[in-house]
Amino acid sequence: MIWRLNIRHALPQIDIRSRRTTVDDSHMVPAEIHTGSRQARSNKGVTQARIDINSYPSRKAYGHRTMGDLTRENGQQGIADAQSGTSRRSQEAWSVIENGPKRGDYVQKQARQRIFSEAKKTRYLEAQYIPDPQTTLAEPSQVVGEPDLGDVTAKIDAKSYASIQITTGGVQTYLKDQGFIRRWVTEDKYDIYA
Repeated sequence: MIWRLNIRHALPQIDIRSRRTTVDDSHMVPAEIHTGSRQARSNKGVTQARIDINSYPSRKAYGHRTMGDLTRENGQQGIADAQSGTSRRSQEAWSVIENGPKRGDYVQKQARQRIFSEAKKTRYLEAQYIPDPQTTLAEPSQVVGEPDLGDVTAKIDAKSYASIQITTGGVQTYLKDQGFIRRWVTEDKYDIYA
């Protein structure tokens, strides 16, 4: 009988477990921009012009006078008429005194002559220039108001730090299989199934 030495072995196995470094930026807060705006406005307006119109010279030419002008003119005319009437009546009286006692019809002739002279008077129409009303620009129109230029503001709110999560990687080695050596003995042949 022959004894056979059977040996079976497995080498030890070392394994490496690794983890990559990761950066998670999903927690980052982006910068925020806050804007505000105010529309521009002209705020301008126009004042109305003030025009003074003096139409009295035109109205006066048509005969529409103020009470002061009317009384002044009629007062002066009344004084002149009274003076000329008094003078004329005095002359007529002296003429009648001197010529009345004479022969003839002096008084009738004088009366007739006065009537004919009035009837024979030539009547005239007087065309006068009618002045235009006087217009005076008392206050010109003006543009008033101050424009509002509006405003556009932008405020950026950014954090002074980055909100990033970093998971550091690592490498770990370990013994996956320790390995072995087995020995046994069989008779006359090797054990190939063991």
